[in-house]
Amino acid sequence: MNYFVPRYFAGFKCKMGDCRSACCVGWPVTVSMKNYFTLLGVPCRKELRDRLDCALRVVDRPTEEEYARFSPNWLGDCPMRMEDGRCSIHAELGEEVLSDVCRLYPRGVRLWNGRTECSASNSCEKTLELLWDETEPMTFEARDLALTPPPHPGSPSPTEGVPMTDEFRFSLIEAVGDRTKPLGERIRDLRRLMSCAPLTESGDGIRAALRITAYYADRSDSIREAGCAVIGRYENSPDLYRKDAAAFEARFPKWERFWEQMTANHMFFSQFPYYGIAREEAWKSLAAVYGLTRILAVGTLAAREARDPAGDRDTLIDVLAAAFRLIAHTPFERSVSAALGGCDGGELLGL
Repeated sequence: MNYFVPRYFAGFKCKMGDCRSACCVGWPVTVSMKNYFTLLGVPCRKELRDRLDCALRVVDRPTEEEYARFSPNWLGDCPMRMEDGRCSIHAELGEEVLSDVCRLYPRGVRLWNGRTECSASNSCEKTLELLWDETEPMTFEARDLALTPPPHPGSPSPTEGVPMTDEFRFSLIEAVGDRTKPLGERIRDLRRLMSCAPLTESGDGIRAALRITAYYADRSDSIREAGCAVIGRYENSPDLYRKDAAAFEARFPKWERFWEQMTANHMFFSQFPYYGIAREEAWKSLAAVYGLTRILAVGTLAAREARDPAGDRDTLIDVLAAAFRLIAHTPFERSVSAALGGCDGGELLGL
């Protein structure tokens, strides 16, 4: 089937057992009604059947798309995960019987004006490793993929006052790729392109970033550990962030190029700004992505350096993948205003 994909997507291949943070760890993976009854009736060895029967649970308010889930074991792992990191269902029965979520992740299939799009979520470490290696601004191409789309692919929601055209949508992604300006300024420019009201907030960006970090660390297992460590480091010493940021940028001199790739990929994956919310709120969510990932990355690497001066790219990618588990797979854009406590997000762009 023909899909419209980012350039890097041709290099994507699951790391399987080599993944440091497997996607089936810590997530209660949901399955559709069709997937549920397929898994209940599929012929397999008794050992796998016993594990499947114990692992699958119908949710409290089942729908056709989210009917049941794999309940994580006491370690937070999917009970179908083998010691070498692979999925026991996939290993014995093949890809065809996997639930849509397990079969497709981290690939997201979306519809756009009669076209089928596919990209990979930043919550996957392999995706971030591919983006790390990208040197040029993101481009897109049509490509035939041996990939069966889900029964209900995602589709954009209209945003009032924002045209739903290729020209407009990709003009925003191209603006993020304008390397004549700092990335924070490029994200700020999107407000003008989206005809948003002028920014009025001129508060403390570090305090604002700590505010949203505290909000989400209290609600998300994905960033709780990193978020609490960052809050502990900067809450009483916010000026320490600037010192840590300088050390971070010296260690990763091409960090801004990497953030540009992550931002552009997230915009395409989530079909920014078509969330069905006010355009100012949609823009604010992107500013929050920048602010949250920056303070988590800088703070985590600084804390890691205190224990191990050889803190590396993998540490950076791991904390960012964890952040995007929250950002890309929850209604993040609808909660940002509450997380910011009334600020408009502009102060985050100075981090």
